[in-house]
Amino acid sequence: MTTLERALQSDLDRLVDRLAAVTREGMSLECAECGPTLRARLESAEARLSAIRLDLLRGFGDWYRALEECGDLWATAALAADQPSGSDLRAA
Repeated sequence: MTTLERALQSDLDRLVDRLAAVTREGMSLECAECGPTLRARLESAEARLSAIRLDLLRGFGDWYRALEECGDLWATAALAADQPSGSDLRAA
C-alpha cells in the first residue's frame, strides 16, 4: 500500500467512523423513503468520492513513473558523461 493509499484509507476510515456515530442500521432504506432527491444526492456524492479517489491513485501512479523516468534519465546522463568523447547513449 502506497503512502497515498494509506492517507486515503485513513480519511475513508474517519468518514466511516463519523457515519457510524450519526446513523443507525437500516438508515439507507429509511433515507430512500425520505425522498428521492436526498437519496440521489447521496449516491452522487459517493460516486464522486470514488471517482476522485481513483483519479488520485492513477495520478499518483503517473507521478511515480515520471519520477522513475527522470531518475533513470539522469543516471543515463551520468553514464554518458563518464564515456569517452564521441560515445552516445541515446538508445539507452
